[in-house]
This record gives sequence, structure tokens and C-alpha cells, in this order.
Amino acid sequence: MNLKTKRKEVVLDEETLAILEEKAKSQGRNLKNYMEFILREEAYAFEPSEEYKKMMDIMIENHNMGKTNYMSEAEFRKAIIK
Repeated sequence: MNLKTKRKEVVLDEETLAILEEKAKSQGRNLKNYMEFILREEAYAFEPSEEYKKMMDIMIENHNMGKTNYMSEAEFRKAIIK
């Protein structure tokens, strides 16, 4: 993987660095690699929108109240191939 990189300076207090170093060691990584990994994970983390969360809450509530109609894959395929 050939990625363009930029150099950035990060200033952290000693306590934070010590914690990060310990976590890096526990994963078998060096500090720089661990920090890059954590930042990349956070950058690509999925956070559902408020609309999606509300929709899912309604779906779960409908499921719990028995208001949902489920069908098997075979029934679904049969319904769409008309």
C-alpha cells in the first residue's frame, strides 16, 4: 500500500505517553504504530446518524410488540419474482 503521508508533531504529557506505551506493548506494537492504528480506527469509525438510531428504535419496539411481519428468504424470492 503506497500512501501519501504528512508529518505532524503531537505534544502529549508524560502520563498519557506512558499509558499509550503500555497499551502498545500489550498489543505487541511500538508506540508510533499503535498511535497510528488508534487514530486510523477512530477516523474510520462508524457512528450512525440520529435518524438511523430512531428508525432502529422503532423497529425494535415494533418487533417486541409483535408488529413486524417476517418472511423466509424463499418466501421473499417468490414474492419478488412475480
